Amino acid sequence: MRAALVRPMPDLILLDVMMPELDGYAVCRQLKEHEATRAIPVIFITAKSEEADELHGLGLGAVDYITKPFSPAVVSARIRTHLALSEAKRIVDEHNQHLLDEREMIESMIVKMRRADLFDTRHVRHLIAPVEMTTGDVLLSAFAPDGRQMIFLGDFTGHGVTAAIGGPLVTYMFHQLVNRGKHGGRILSEINHQLYLRMPTGVFCAAILLEVNARRDHAVLWNAALPDALLVRGNRIHDHLRSHQLLPLGIIEHQDGERAAQGIPLEPGDRLYLYSDGLIEAEDPQENPFGMERLEAFILGLNADEVALEDLLMVLDRHLRHAAPQDDVTFIELSV
Repeated sequence: MRAALVRPMPDLILLDVMMPELDGYAVCRQLKEHEATRAIPVIFITAKSEEADELHGLGLGAVDYITKPFSPAVVSARIRTHLALSEAKRIVDEHNQHLLDEREMIESMIVKMRRADLFDTRHVRHLIAPVEMTTGDVLLSAFAPDGRQMIFLGDFTGHGVTAAIGGPLVTYMFHQLVNRGKHGGRILSEINHQLYLRMPTGVFCAAILLEVNARRDHAVLWNAALPDALLVRGNRIHDHLRSHQLLPLGIIEHQDGERAAQGIPLEPGDRLYLYSDGLIEAEDPQENPFGMERLEAFILGLNADEVALEDLLMVLDRHLRHAAPQDDVTFIELSV
């Protein structure tokens, strides 16, 4: 075992099973337990020819098991094969590590760009539970110069880096257009157009844009293929605000945001709830989704102060039987 750690380390090790002191099985076990020697291929060459002996050797991590008497030419051919396989594995591992390093750098860049976002927390509470370090969900809140509050919830296809890559573009455009006083229909149309021009085919964003006027007695909502937004009034679900006339953003070049607007008269005490489909579609081990019924029950409990907003993740975790969610989860409450 000590000899295997001397540099230059061996590219392959031949072991006999029957050796003085430690037998070959014990030496192989030690090699596979040590991080520095774990990847070195081991071939047993031995007179122990029983099937159980061979299975034991292979089970310890040996790549081959050759019984005596053997042909030197066959042994040489097998050694060359396993050396070639070991080298190929080394090259693949290096390439994979390079890809992982690049992925971590991209994730770090995306996370830093998102941390720079100016998320205005007035009148809102929210939860975000990403599947990976980066999330395909985009949640933005800002006030226009005339006092209108604008909230954007987007859900890019998939999750992880591929889904998250469009987030900084949407974030930049949203804040620029809100700061310039643009209205919701124009904002949605512009974001849709830029995603169509700049994102690869097959990457698009289901989204909801909500605009609340300065007096906070009226809102306008655009739902582009996200689940129903919920309006709670008093102690009941007052309205389901469904996807209306809009495709997910980025699929077609032009969408008419003005025509797809849904007006919502608001009263004091109203609350609006937006969420990504990763919440209601989260499945337990028997493939039962979390569903609207559980979500609506939780929301009514939230309005009655029976549960806290953060309890939603605990309720979801119980439903999933402590398994990880399959998709990013985002949930936001807007109070009037």
